[in-house]
Amino acid sequence: MLYNVSSLIKAPLGAQMTLDIEEGPHRLAEGLAVEYLRGSVRLLRTDQRLLVQARVDTEIPAECVRCLEPFQLRLKVRFEELFTFFPDSPPDKTYHIDEDGFLHLDKPLSEQVQLAMPIQTLCRPDCKGLCSQCGQNLNEGTCDCSKADDNPRLSWNRRSASQ
Repeated sequence: MLYNVSSLIKAPLGAQMTLDIEEGPHRLAEGLAVEYLRGSVRLLRTDQRLLVQARVDTEIPAECVRCLEPFQLRLKVRFEELFTFFPDSPPDKTYHIDEDGFLHLDKPLSEQVQLAMPIQTLCRPDCKGLCSQCGQNLNEGTCDCSKADDNPRLSWNRRSASQ
């Protein structure tokens, strides 16, 4: 995702620009593709830098940790970063705007999408998961498995806890 911000580099301190983002399926990084990116990016000219404030909504393919079904995970990505005008030599680790005046948003968006992802993704909060014996998806219906514990080590704890 490239945006020409060369006019803002030459602008006086405090100058602002707002970019509306409306992208279809997009690959942010190796192994990270999003279904869409929608939102806005506010750019503010500071001394020797550009403040980038982004609010972007997206969806990524995910898998539920309980039922193992694929689903689309909606994320709200918010970030604020300072971009230097030109990379130092050798390139520093900060974000920068190329010498030709283009702002690259793929790297910061990729990092922020990964940070916004929950550790355990659920297709829905009340997901029932899989039967531990037969693997039936309990969201789709019940199974014919016995509900009694087959593991005798766990049955003692149940009996003592109910007494």
